[in-house]
Amino acid sequence: MSDERLETLQEIGTAFARTRAPEPDAPMPAQPTLSDIFNLRLNTPKFGLPIAAAAHCTQSATAALNAGLDEETVLACLLHDIGLAVVRPDHGWWGAQLVEPYVSEKVSWAIRYHQALRYYADESVGYAYPQMYVKMFGEDYRPPDYIAAAHEHARQHQWYMHARSITLFDDYSFEKNPTWSVEPFTDIIGRHFRQPKAGLGNDASPTAHMWRTLIDPSKPL
Repeated sequence: MSDERLETLQEIGTAFARTRAPEPDAPMPAQPTLSDIFNLRLNTPKFGLPIAAAAHCTQSATAALNAGLDEETVLACLLHDIGLAVVRPDHGWWGAQLVEPYVSEKVSWAIRYHQALRYYADESVGYAYPQMYVKMFGEDYRPPDYIAAAHEHARQHQWYMHARSITLFDDYSFEKNPTWSVEPFTDIIGRHFRQPKAGLGNDASPTAHMWRTLIDPSKPL
């Protein structure tokens, strides 16, 4: 190997070490559960957001539970922003893909389409266009075509109200520094989330790598 090539590889290694994300504060159990993910990885804000995903999602799920919604919709509310633990853009799609091997199709569908539905009011159920979107995008913003197409598809789907219900309890669940717990949802998780015996990230599911990324984002490669 030439000296120049060796020097380049050393520069790459140095760059990886310098830009590596900090290791998580708390170690994860050998066989991580969904509750472990909430308590140890979704418990701090990420990607510039002012509130942690766990706090926001448990607020949403609590509102859905108090409203008497069915358990699958409550679970969808609990998991709807879990994609934000991996990446911020298109978090609805990422979140749906992340949980798809472990929940019913209805739950993952609702998570996927809640993102598109948030951009469109539905006066029949009392959902208005979020004012924070006006602040984020401006008065004249129009969502991209794929969001518009997803909205139209969802409006015609039999599970429309399951995804729309997420938006109803999403927009009002941004209380800062709330007291939150995943414990009220333990039984619902047990009935509707297929926890792998090997632990999330350790099984052979097609999304195991996504859970490993969520669990340890500090890995350089």
